Order: sequence, then C-alpha cells, then structure tokens
Amino acid sequence: AKTLQDVGSVYSDMGEMQKALGYYNQALPLLQAADDKRQVAVALNNIGTAYRELGQPQKAMEYYNQSLTLRRAVGDRLGEAATLNNLGQIYGALSERQRSLESYSQALALAQGVGDRRTEAYVLKNIAFLRRDQGNLTEAHSNIERAISLLEFIRTRAGDQENRASFLAAVSDYHEFYIDLLMRMHVADPQAGHNLVALTVSEQARARSLLELLVEAHTDVREGVDTKLLERERSLEQRITIKLDNLTKLLSGKHTDAQKAAAEKEIDGLTDEYRQAQIEIRQRSPRYAALTQPQTLGTKEIQQQMLDDDTILLEYALGRDHSYLWAVTTDRVLSYQLPSRVEIESAARRAYQLLVARQPAPGLTEAQQRARATEADAQYQAQAAALSQMLLGPVAAQLGTKRLLIVADGALQYLPFATLPVPAGQVPENSNASQSLTSSPRPPLVLEHEIVSLPSASVLALLRGELAGRQPATKSVAVLADPVFNDDDARVKLSRASRKSPAVARHQTAATTPSASPSSTALERSISSVRGSNGDRASLRRLLFSRDEAEAILTVTSQPSSLKALDFRANRRLAMSDELGQYRVIHFATHGLLDSRHPELSGLVLSLIDEAGRPQDGFLRLHEIYNMRLNADLVVLSACQTGLGKEIRGEGLIGLTRGFMYAGSTRVMASLWQVDDAATAELMKRFYRGMMRERLTPAAALRTAQLEMMKKKHWQSPYYWGAFVLQGEWR
Repeated sequence: AKTLQDVGSVYSDMGEMQKALGYYNQALPLLQAADDKRQVAVALNNIGTAYRELGQPQKAMEYYNQSLTLRRAVGDRLGEAATLNNLGQIYGALSERQRSLESYSQALALAQGVGDRRTEAYVLKNIAFLRRDQGNLTEAHSNIERAISLLEFIRTRAGDQENRASFLAAVSDYHEFYIDLLMRMHVADPQAGHNLVALTVSEQARARSLLELLVEAHTDVREGVDTKLLERERSLEQRITIKLDNLTKLLSGKHTDAQKAAAEKEIDGLTDEYRQAQIEIRQRSPRYAALTQPQTLGTKEIQQQMLDDDTILLEYALGRDHSYLWAVTTDRVLSYQLPSRVEIESAARRAYQLLVARQPAPGLTEAQQRARATEADAQYQAQAAALSQMLLGPVAAQLGTKRLLIVADGALQYLPFATLPVPAGQVPENSNASQSLTSSPRPPLVLEHEIVSLPSASVLALLRGELAGRQPATKSVAVLADPVFNDDDARVKLSRASRKSPAVARHQTAATTPSASPSSTALERSISSVRGSNGDRASLRRLLFSRDEAEAILTVTSQPSSLKALDFRANRRLAMSDELGQYRVIHFATHGLLDSRHPELSGLVLSLIDEAGRPQDGFLRLHEIYNMRLNADLVVLSACQTGLGKEIRGEGLIGLTRGFMYAGSTRVMASLWQVDDAATAELMKRFYRGMMRERLTPAAALRTAQLEMMKKKHWQSPYYWGAFVLQGEWR
C-alpha cells in the first residue's frame, strides 16, 4: 500500500492526476484491511487532492471530510491542519469564502500549536489569496509578509540541501503573489510607493533563483572562507534543524509549558550563535556572503549607483494572472501591467522558434529548407512586432535612444531583445523620419539602442564591487577553439601517426577503454536531456569555422600577450588552470550544452579526445565554472547550442553566464541558439575589431558588429546576427 501511495505521489508531482488517483484507489482498501487509520487518512486526503486537481471539488470535499474525521480520531494534529487547509481551498473554489476562512483559521491555529512553520506559511499564503480576492488588500499584504518571513526563518535553519531546495522552490510562488499584490495596491494608491517595494521584491526573488541553481548544481563556493568557521555554521544549522524537529514532535503530543519554554530557549540560543557565525563570515569573506546571503538594492540605490542619464533599466516579472514591467531612470520609476506569464512566454517561444528556423532540419531537402527559412522570416516580422508591443509598447515613449538594461524573466531570458522591432509609439531616430508609426517592418531595436542583459540590478552592483580596486589582468586574449570531439576526427589520425612508437602503442592499448568519469556521465545526460539535439555524442559536430574565428580574433589583438589554444589543447585541463586568470578576455568557441530543465547538467564541451586518441574528460561543468579564478573583463561563449524547453525556471544559459561572473568576469557574451558557424566567425571578427582597435566598450562593439552584419544581404536575417547577448557591466 505504501508503494502504491508513493507511485501515486510521483504521478501527482508530474501532473498526471488521473494516474495518481488510480494508484491511490488501489492503496486505500489495502490500508483499510490493515486497519491503519493514520495511513487511511493520508490516502483519503491524497484522493481528495487528486479530485480537486481534476476539477471535481464536490468529490474532493467528500474525501477530505473523511480524512479529517480519521485524523481527529487518531490525534494527528499536523495531518488535521493539512486537510483543513485543503478544505479551505475547496470552499474558496466554490466561492464559499466564509467557510474557506474558517477552515484556514483552524488550520493556522493547529500549525502554530505544533510549531509547523512550513504549514503555517502555506496557510497564511492561502488566507492572503482569499483576502485579496475579497478586496481586502491590506490584510492580504500582512498575511503574505508573515508567510515569507516564516519561509526565510526555515531557510536560514534548514541545514541540508534538500530542505533548502524545497524552500527555494516554494518561495518563488510566494514572491510572485507578493509582487502582484503590491502592484494591485499601487493601482489603488499610486502615491504610496507600493510599485517601488514590488521592484525590490523582484530583485530579492532573483537572488533566490540563483541560490536554487547553485543548490541544484551542488556548487562549492566556499573557497577562501575559514573552514573552521564554515564547519561551525554547518554544525549549528544541523543542531537547529534537529531541535526544531524535536520541538514539533513535543508540541504534537502531551507536554508542559515548562518543556516548551526550555526547548524554545535552546533554539533561540543556537539561533543567536548561528547569526553571529554568519556575521563573521560576511566580515571575513564578503564575496561568499554576497552569494549565499544576498543583499538586494533598493530603488534609490539602483538609480544612483547603476544608471546614468543615457541608460534605462527595464525589469520584467512574469506572473500567473498578470506580469509587470518597471522602467527605471535616474529620476523616475514607472511601472506597467502586462499580460500573464502563459501569454508572454507562448509569444516568446513562437518568436524564438521562428528565429531558429534556419537551422538545418532533419529530412528536408535544400529547397525545402530554403522555403522553410523564407516563410519563417516573413512570419517573424509579424510575431516580433506583436511581442514588441506586448513587452515594450507601454514604455515606448520613454525609450528614446537610451541604452537598455534588460532584466528578463522566464522564457524572456532566451529572447534577443535586439532583434525585436522598435515598438509603435517610439519614433525611430536612425531610420527614415517619414516612416509611419504603423508601417511595417519597423527597424530592430539594435538600430536605436545599445542593449545589455542583467540577471538583476543587484548582480551589477556586486560586479562593480568586485571590480573596484582590482588590478587588471596582464595579458590580452585567450582563445580556446575547435576542440576534438570524436575519435574519427582527422586530427586524431594525424596525431597518432606522428606519435607512433612501441611505448605509445602499449600505453594506448592500456587506456582504450577507460571507465566512465562523473564528467562523461554528466555529458551523456546533458546531451540526451537538451531538447532539439540529436541526442548522442555524434551530434557534437566539429566547428570548422571556429578555427577561422580564432585566427581573426588574434589578428586584431596583441599577439605576444595572447593565447591560442586549438585542437587537443582546447581542453578542460587548460580551462581549469590558473593560466586563464592572466587574461582580460577569454573566448570559448565550442559547444555549450545548456539544459533549461536541469541546469546542473549545463556546461561547456572541450576536447573529448587527447593526442593519443584516448577519450578524456572534456566537460567543464557548471559547478566547476563557479569555482574558476578569473580576472577577466569579458568571457565570450561562442557557437553554443541550447534547448528552450517547456520548463524555464532553471535557466541553463543564465546559470553559465552567472557562473563566469562569479568566477571573476565582469561581463559574459553568449549565444541563445546554435548559430551559423560562418556567421559567428564574421560577427566575432567585427566585434573584436571594435573592442581592440576602435576601443569601444563590449556593448558598443557588439552593437556595431551586428549593425555591420545587417548591411550584408547574406547576413540580414536576425538568425545570423541576433543570437549573441551581453550580460553584466555595460560601462
């Protein structure tokens, strides 16, 4: 019966509620036959939840009430609170709001009585939803703030990774609701500054998203921190977690006030010690603290520290019912309501699919591929214009020709804003002045704007803090390009021939079947999980033009202070070495396996074969990138391939760019799709020429290169020039 329950729960987590219900119904009679009333109550509650998700509230209520009766009979106060909370949701769905509130109130009292803060936070959030729908925004605000405060309490005391991940998965929904509530309050009272608070909450939520990614990647970012201090922090976390569990068990049964007070006093003492340890960590390692205990910027700090008169910050937050946009300049903060997450992400995915339609599709003839590309280009103009109006139309009059700092959310993080047309309402200054606002096509944003992406405004503040006082790297550019991916590569045959000797042959024989390393396993999993790839190692084709790309880059840089690592030398060992820390610009021209569903599997693929033809570990993993020690002004990830999956929350590409930022690069430039090999080489040649010879900032150099590419008939499609985006410092 327990196994059947577990299988049902897996299907429930996958959203396959009908299958979940089938397994719960199989478990129920077995549990009843065993006379296990506590587990029967669990099964009845699960069946009720399945019916609720299947849109049958009356059936759900029937099973919830049966569960509630049993849970009260066996004294399961935690279970009783959970079922009462579920009944509150059912009553709410049936518009019986008073009964809903009564159920929530009973659940809240039980959760508080047994010290179950997680359930308490969940019930408070549900009460906040109910109060909001009743129009009582003030009480809703009070409840959601209390809920988030409780979750923060849990996070700082949940020592193990599983608990932290559980917290971080939940808190994003709480923040999303909180932002929506604050923006509704702003509509009701535009002078109260609720929209400014909502922007701050958006920044906080992004910091938590980064932490979630790091937890999933099992990243060790503690380098440079006193190990005894970290061990003390970990030990206190574990002790607090144990004490909290013990307190919950105590409160669930018979206890005296003295026992409760003693347990709470012990937890308070440990909590004080834990906070002191964190203060010492912040003092001794500001960098570690900035990542694990992120401090977000307020609106005034963003305006004063991050912007200038020629720059505007556009920050997006996508939500279930409504999404929001904040436009921040040095002296104003404007906010706008946008369509729901589903509507925006659907439009963004469609635009993305049209942009990459020029990629070769299996089974199409050359003529069919050309026709597909031509049709997609034509459709993209209309799709992009509609998307531009959706995302930028409300703020069009404020854009002018300012530099755009884009803080995107969800699927928008894979959208190259540079390729979107100027929205109606903004008069293009660099195009024909007589062009009508309603004429089509309108010029792309890159014609009017320098565009830079940011994970958050607070990340930019961290980067600037890192850069302050840092001595520049002594060398110019390091290029790792044209790695060797397969043992049938012509370079392997040449290398074997040149190395042929009895000693080498014996060595080859002993090493032809190495055991799979963790990295090779991760590589296989990554390849198979990235949607749109061929699903095997053979899909990692050689990037022939990356060699020309490397040569073109090095022709415009100072040769004595540059590094050219091609072929077998473009390997993981070099990437992980301290040598790269000597270069101001680091350029990877290779495949990136970017998994939006499982970001911990993201990384860069370097040479998988050594000079002797032996397989080797060539996958530079996400967590290893976070622990690199760079002193770079710029890291370029060229010729990447990515998967825009159904689930966006992990943000594989964003993980890589943030990883290199944490490793010590103030900027990262990366591609959003598997770009054309020849077009990438051409774009990079122009980009580096702009930086190295014309002394342009990386953002300005990218824009100049893209504009030059657009002028060439062969490269006019945004597929060829629009894939690359710059993240990080714009100055």
